[in-house]
Amino acid sequence: MKKCWIFLTALVGLLTLSVPPPASAQLRTVKIALTSQENMDNLPYFVGMKAGFFKEVGINLEPSYFRGGGDVVRGVTTSATDLAGSAAPSAVFIAASKGEKIKVISSNVGQLLIVWVVKANSPYKSIKDLKGKKVGFSSPGSVTHTTIQAILKTEGMEKDVEIVRAGTPGENWTAVSNGVIDAGWHVSPAVYNLVSKGEARILITASNYIKDYTQSSVAAMEEVIEKNPDMIRNLLKARAKAIKFISENPDKTMSIWAEELKLPIEIIRLAYKDLPKGVYETASPKPESLLGAMREAIGAGGMKEPLDLKKVTDFRFLP
Repeated sequence: MKKCWIFLTALVGLLTLSVPPPASAQLRTVKIALTSQENMDNLPYFVGMKAGFFKEVGINLEPSYFRGGGDVVRGVTTSATDLAGSAAPSAVFIAASKGEKIKVISSNVGQLLIVWVVKANSPYKSIKDLKGKKVGFSSPGSVTHTTIQAILKTEGMEKDVEIVRAGTPGENWTAVSNGVIDAGWHVSPAVYNLVSKGEARILITASNYIKDYTQSSVAAMEEVIEKNPDMIRNLLKARAKAIKFISENPDKTMSIWAEELKLPIEIIRLAYKDLPKGVYETASPKPESLLGAMREAIGAGGMKEPLDLKKVTDFRFLP
């Protein structure tokens, strides 16, 4: 009897060892830098986390939100995060031109969807009315920074307008509301909330000026790429699954978006309806779009000369 008991105890021990640990114990925490939470660039990550796509590939995604694309890149170059999930390519190129070993590894948002708003009762009816005024952007080197400089240059107003670092869309709107700046940048879906309530009016639409542009990308330091190729491959795979979900499950997507941003579902419906087809990309950015971002970075004074795209991109891990 004693021998039988010992045998059964040993057998139970072996069986216990053979049972895999819970999935949560196998998850690897990956810190990802994202631009301000209300920015539409972040939707694939919200969906991927809520639907469990990142956990399916063994990743516990831990987002950190930054004021703009330039700060997102600094979150990576300072090792505060493992990856940048919504990095402005212009900011990546500026950092690379200064010696940082950072690369674009995927597109994120392949079109320029930024706007600048004023108060609904503002006397400013066109960009020309901003002469002698203050206009906000997020952070140095960001899409909003290089884009507003390019727009003002196109209008011949680069010396007539003071551009002011004003942070997130929400912070820009607070600055506009309080008269600190006259126009501030904003983005879907939160801008629909302001417009629908009659508080704001869109004055500048960036896509009217700039066509070939990748608004945001996924980026990583070379050291992270070389040490963690499987992590990067799995993250991009899960992100691609989330993007497919966004297009195929509108109602569930809108519910996730509304819950994440604490916005009315009616506002989210407007934003979802106006999302351009294919705006979230799973492939490499178009070369002409990356070159467009590079031109804007040069034009804004962030870098002096073009970089070799082959040296600042790495698309080996795309799904």
